[in-house]
Amino acid sequence: MRKVVFAALVAVSVGCAPSAVPAQAPRVAHQPANGRPYSAAIQVGDTYWFSGKIGGSAETRAMAQGDRVQAETHNIMRSFQTLFGELGVGWEDVVQATIYLVDLDDYGPMNEAYGSYFAADPPARETVVVSELVAGAQIEISFVAVRR
Repeated sequence: MRKVVFAALVAVSVGCAPSAVPAQAPRVAHQPANGRPYSAAIQVGDTYWFSGKIGGSAETRAMAQGDRVQAETHNIMRSFQTLFGELGVGWEDVVQATIYLVDLDDYGPMNEAYGSYFAADPPARETVVVSELVAGAQIEISFVAVRR
């Protein structure tokens, strides 16, 4: 009985949810990742879903040294800033962020670095602690933006 009620609630919720983007808007992949099964961003209408980025430096792809999570956070945010610039999106257009951290003790330093990119009205966000990330990264961030 519970399964039937749950399924009915999900069907009603999904059916009644307003569409975030027009159904006729084309789906555009930006910067396909040379043979990898993802794109840096997917655009439908004025909404952009950005793939997660890790904090390797743009030059060497090596993870940062020293205060690693802050350095990786800044590398990620600079990388997004470059991509945003190419697509005509700004920090003010970001509406949602997901952050993955390997160590919850890095929350404060990450938050300090991350927060420096949002002057006002930061996006909605969740932070999730995971056991590990690709390439030994300590942090990964993804965004959703709606161009105004």
